[in-house]
Amino acid sequence: MKRLLCTVLLGCGAMFQMMGQGAILKGKISDAVNEEPLPGAEVYLKGTSTGSTSDLEGQYSFNLPEGEHTLVFKFIGYEDQERTVTLKAGQTLVEDVVLSSKYEQLNSVTITGNLQGQSKALNQQRSADNIKNVIASDQMGRFPDPNAAEALQRVSGVNIERDQGEGRYVFVRGLAPQFTNISVNGEQIPSPEADVRFVALDAIPADQLASMEVTKSLTPDMDGDAIGGSVNLITRTAETKKPQIRGSLVGGYNNLRQTPNFQGSLSYGQRFLENNKLGVLLNASYYENELGSDNWEREPFDNEMELRDYELTRTRTGFSSTIDYKFNPNTEVYVKGLYTRFTDREWRRRYVFAPEDDEVSMALKDRFESQTISTVNIGARHNFPRIQVDYEAQYSYGEQNTPYDNELTFVGDISSNLDFSGEYPSLDAPGYLDNSQYGFDEFENGNTLAEDRNLTGKFNIGIPYKTGKNEGLLKFGAKARFKDKSFTIVNNKYEDLGGVPGADSFEEDEASKNFLGDRYEFAAFPDMGNFITYFNDNPAQFELQTEDKAIDEAVEAFEATENVIAAYVMARQQFNKLTVLGGVRYERTEVEYKSNDVVIDAAGDLEAIIPQDGGTDYDYILPQLHFKYALDYYTNIRAAATFSYARPNFSQIVPAQEANLEDNEATVGNAQLKPVDAFNLDLLGEHYFKSVGVLSGGLFYKNLNNFIYNRTIFNASYPLTAVNPIATGVDITQAQNGQQANIYGVELAYQQQLAFLPGLWKNFNVYLNYTYTHSNAKIQARGSSNADDTEDLALPGQAANLGNAALAYENKKFSARVAVNFNGSYLSEIGSSEAEDIYIANRAQLDVSASYTITPKFRVFVEAMNLTNQPFEAYQGSEDVVIQREYYSWWTRVGVKFDL
Repeated sequence: MKRLLCTVLLGCGAMFQMMGQGAILKGKISDAVNEEPLPGAEVYLKGTSTGSTSDLEGQYSFNLPEGEHTLVFKFIGYEDQERTVTLKAGQTLVEDVVLSSKYEQLNSVTITGNLQGQSKALNQQRSADNIKNVIASDQMGRFPDPNAAEALQRVSGVNIERDQGEGRYVFVRGLAPQFTNISVNGEQIPSPEADVRFVALDAIPADQLASMEVTKSLTPDMDGDAIGGSVNLITRTAETKKPQIRGSLVGGYNNLRQTPNFQGSLSYGQRFLENNKLGVLLNASYYENELGSDNWEREPFDNEMELRDYELTRTRTGFSSTIDYKFNPNTEVYVKGLYTRFTDREWRRRYVFAPEDDEVSMALKDRFESQTISTVNIGARHNFPRIQVDYEAQYSYGEQNTPYDNELTFVGDISSNLDFSGEYPSLDAPGYLDNSQYGFDEFENGNTLAEDRNLTGKFNIGIPYKTGKNEGLLKFGAKARFKDKSFTIVNNKYEDLGGVPGADSFEEDEASKNFLGDRYEFAAFPDMGNFITYFNDNPAQFELQTEDKAIDEAVEAFEATENVIAAYVMARQQFNKLTVLGGVRYERTEVEYKSNDVVIDAAGDLEAIIPQDGGTDYDYILPQLHFKYALDYYTNIRAAATFSYARPNFSQIVPAQEANLEDNEATVGNAQLKPVDAFNLDLLGEHYFKSVGVLSGGLFYKNLNNFIYNRTIFNASYPLTAVNPIATGVDITQAQNGQQANIYGVELAYQQQLAFLPGLWKNFNVYLNYTYTHSNAKIQARGSSNADDTEDLALPGQAANLGNAALAYENKKFSARVAVNFNGSYLSEIGSSEAEDIYIANRAQLDVSASYTITPKFRVFVEAMNLTNQPFEAYQGSEDVVIQREYYSWWTRVGVKFDL
């Protein structure tokens, strides 16, 4: 079926080559200086609403009757242009247009380049039928954001979750990452991680992208599984016949570890043959960063504390390419590919202080992990007088491979006292720095592999029509996506059979210095490589814990397939200044899975491993309605009412059960878990400035049903959602559906080049946005068996306050920018009681950057990030109970960018 679908889609082109007669006007709108396309430009018949908007490649197309017509071409920040054309019936007339920037008179290549990137983004936002934010590649380069997640944090209503100080996951409008889908070139990509659907965007270099779109109100031709929003990452394409060679060389410094980072990128793009029929774009980048963190963590209910010292080496490699060919003005085919690989080598030294047990543990971890994402899109577009057709097949693959994960633990009988009354815990543990006090406890090694494959085929058909003098477009299409996801694990745990020496018997690394500002000390830990050599030379001294190995490998591994079939119909109708877009989308999802149940008896021994398989399916009908009223070319009022949903993560629906009768607890998957569905309302007003900028304000509301949270049921029979209950009367933890949740918010944004001010002030640029959100969710009261007994809480991931503020100065050759990103605190995990809820504290990061244009083709720059040394901080129950605080210090980059 998959092969047949792809064959049919790719073969559709021959059928449509012969279709359609009539008059078509089409062409490319580009910049007069650098010939780069201008996406979002508007072209229309003078004195009417009949017209079109240019796409990401600057191409426009629309149908016209025969005769003479006067056209107007408009683009924010550029001079308007009028042209008169004469069309004949059945003719396709190609009319390419170049527009001149209003800022050429400033004689400043730097300002023109910066404003052009902002112009592209704002024109696409203005001309869109729905509510979205666009970030152009030029605009990304104005902030010190090396990966896609960090570039997205500058968008209003977007928050990010960080790992080791680097942006990783994206939150849109106060909703956790599982409520947002991630696409590359318009099609969803799989998650490399085993247990979730969402994608860690630190794996994708920002310099591989031409632009990014954050869609906040869905249209029927988009995937419906996006309650927060949909993020589309768009790779570059060849733009001009003149070769475009761009690149950068960057070096940097991490203050905490006093280590370097470096980055290099190079892209080549050019169009060939007559009429620029063939386009070829090649893009490559590499980034390597040596970083780390100082971290203390606390278990308040067990009165334990950990000191964690991290050293990491991370790399980010990216390759992308686009080849497109235009057979004639009406037919184009393309192949787009993206490959990214993110690696993370982690060394972790850890002390665990347990006063209740009079023990201190010293643990060492050495782990290497890589995440790979690759996509290939093959498709075609046809534009005829009476019909528009496009179709595409995509293959994408995500992988998280951990070829080795070594963890070594020693334990000493050492007393300690802890005091958490101050900003930093007070520690008294005499002798904990003496490695001779620690005996061997256990050694774990293993590997994991998570794989996720998508094969997708789709087509869209558009039929232009007229009602009187008003333009309209009827559009319909279908899609099929086939997903295969799996996770395999090998985990070996070894204990002492006798004779394994203690921590002081192995050659040691250097002691950690200046940990948390010298508030605590670290001894020199054993060297992992020396221990592994000893382990390999003395196998008879170690005992493999076979039951632990069998349990870990059985309960975590799974296989799953997911098939999605979708179809939609929609219409876009223009009524003078009012645009109405409405339609409905249907999606059906079918899931099948294989997993294992594990039972551990009351003595702590493995009792049984029971294979399980099963499946689930569900259907959604999603109406969508959008209004856009143009008060004038620069001012829009928008409204939208849409329906959407979010699928559960695979780890939640795969019904693996682990029942530990010794500890009287169990974790249970929930095969009957329902997706979260939502009704969304949006209202937005936006005014675009001729001097390149925007002032916007909007309200949004979301009503969620069946939102998902983890619930613990104490001393209970199995939930009704267990497939085959394997134990009763234990404490059960399971993902379950809550009742109803509401979230509403306000988004405000202002950005503008202050060219209307006198003197030096005209060189300043302001960038501001702020989002306020509030949510209320109802769940069954924790600790109560009565379904009617409910409690209210905030949605996990919803931060009340988000914002960005940046002030830039730009003159003929020099530019400088100060930027602050802020996100408020939010609930991260719902515990078994209110006192166990975990929150992430608010955070504000200060970044600065500056650049100097040596020649029009070369620019040097410097960037400094996290100058205020903002930590990652978590607390449990209340702000007074801090359970984690992790510091990264500041880091810098210095480099050169060239555009030949």
